[in-house]
Amino acid sequence: MERKIRLTPTADTQLKALEGKTVYAQVLKTLGLLEMNPQHPSLKTHEFTSLRGVNGEKVFEAYAQNNTPGAYRVFWHYGPDEVKGKKRVVIIAVIRHL
Repeated sequence: MERKIRLTPTADTQLKALEGKTVYAQVLKTLGLLEMNPQHPSLKTHEFTSLRGVNGEKVFEAYAQNNTPGAYRVFWHYGPDEVKGKKRVVIIAVIRHL
């Protein structure tokens, strides 16, 4: 089930800051997988229980990198809107795992 991706202004700024770096392609691949299947095994998607969306949505974490010091993660939730009957995926952050 293909979904549409929307980046918050914060996530958009974080993504643009990665342009020209190796991790940029990895994050774009992650966004593509999220668009096609948020539960894709390589994303290792899981709920991030210490954070909620603006409207109380469950927030999920997906891996952009693995087994890398300071690996990048993508935090997202399902949007309140739908596109052609499919829930939108809202990217709220693209940050390094500490």
